[in-house]
Amino acid sequence: MQVNICLIGLGYMGRIHLEKLLNMEDVKVSAVVDIDKKKGHEILNSCNIPFICDYRDTFKICNDIQGVIISTPSDTHYEIATFFIERGVHVFIEKPMTNNIKDAISVAKLAEKKGTTLQVGHLERFNPAFKNAIAYINEPLIIEARREGPYTGRSTDIDVVFDLMIHDIDLMLSIIKEDHECRVTSFGLKVLNKSLDIATAIIEFRNGCKGILHANRVSSKKERVFNVFERERTIYTDLLNGHVTIIKKNHKNELETIEYKTGKIDSVKEELKEFVNAISKRISPTVKVSDGFKAIRIAELIRTSIER
Repeated sequence: MQVNICLIGLGYMGRIHLEKLLNMEDVKVSAVVDIDKKKGHEILNSCNIPFICDYRDTFKICNDIQGVIISTPSDTHYEIATFFIERGVHVFIEKPMTNNIKDAISVAKLAEKKGTTLQVGHLERFNPAFKNAIAYINEPLIIEARREGPYTGRSTDIDVVFDLMIHDIDLMLSIIKEDHECRVTSFGLKVLNKSLDIATAIIEFRNGCKGILHANRVSSKKERVFNVFERERTIYTDLLNGHVTIIKKNHKNELETIEYKTGKIDSVKEELKEFVNAISKRISPTVKVSDGFKAIRIAELIRTSIER
């Protein structure tokens, strides 16, 4: 039985979502929403899917929508998610979940009250390199992440912390099982936009672990590195190229190196499959709503530290 899905937003990520959804046998794309009528005509001509400009009119053309994919500018996430959750619709929302922790907690409480799934699009959790590295991570002392890329002109409505760094914030929090109370020291620069384009954060957790995160969206190179340092081993993870290197001490007190080439998967497709299963089979998704607002909380602390 197909799950009826509505896609809201036809920007860069929205078009990727649409492509994946159209190739999923257990999904029916019941409607597409975007404020740009030109994009709508393109969709009608190529896919023959009902198109509307206002998400509030969705139920006028399809009253049996089970789930929505929200891929709009982040300052609209709270309003749109609230509209659908109040009507009992399951929601997949692109990162960042909302623009601030207050809205994130509010929409999370609403989803819990209504019993709907609220999944957040932190797709790096599905990266095979990270999933492989997790098996070797035990007691992290230092977490170092670098995420850089050339300027694309996308996501200029948010700063680099909420745009890029939030991926590594989510990965970091997913492997720190203890209390996430922390102290944050951060630095940042505005280069091409009114918001931050480069940021570095040092996060000191109560359990002694330290995170050192760097994000740059105006770089000359593309890099996604996530490294974890423990007392007797280091796990180096190249998220971009699917490569994991473990350096550890052996029984002779010598260093030995283990390397894995993990390959790549379609992370967007995997997270959408989880969302569909959450609706049809009531299976809890990997990235839960609590993960979404925990990441936003740390991102807000980083941004506030930079502003100070």
